[in-house]
Amino acid sequence: MTIKCNLRILLAKMNVELAKQGKSALSLRKLAKETGVSLSVLASLNTGRSKRIDYITLDRLLTYFSAYVKVSMNDLLEWEKTSQEEPQNHIRRKLEAEEMII
Repeated sequence: MTIKCNLRILLAKMNVELAKQGKSALSLRKLAKETGVSLSVLASLNTGRSKRIDYITLDRLLTYFSAYVKVSMNDLLEWEKTSQEEPQNHIRRKLEAEEMII
């Protein structure tokens, strides 16, 4: 996958800020309660298992974090460019597999 969610990093930054203020750390459970995003969605984003993310989820997370730290979409999501060769090899393998079937 070429798009990576950095929720774990944002949580760490947030917890550093909270620690400076002498407040307790932010857990996924508390984040779910305060943003309205389900715990299962946050857990999958936090571990990198999520395959998609809704716009409302992005909005809620960015709105929440921006109240404490400077944050943008680029802080939450990261696009990693794949090499040009990789997609071509995938297409070539698919065509070769189809030829074997015929």
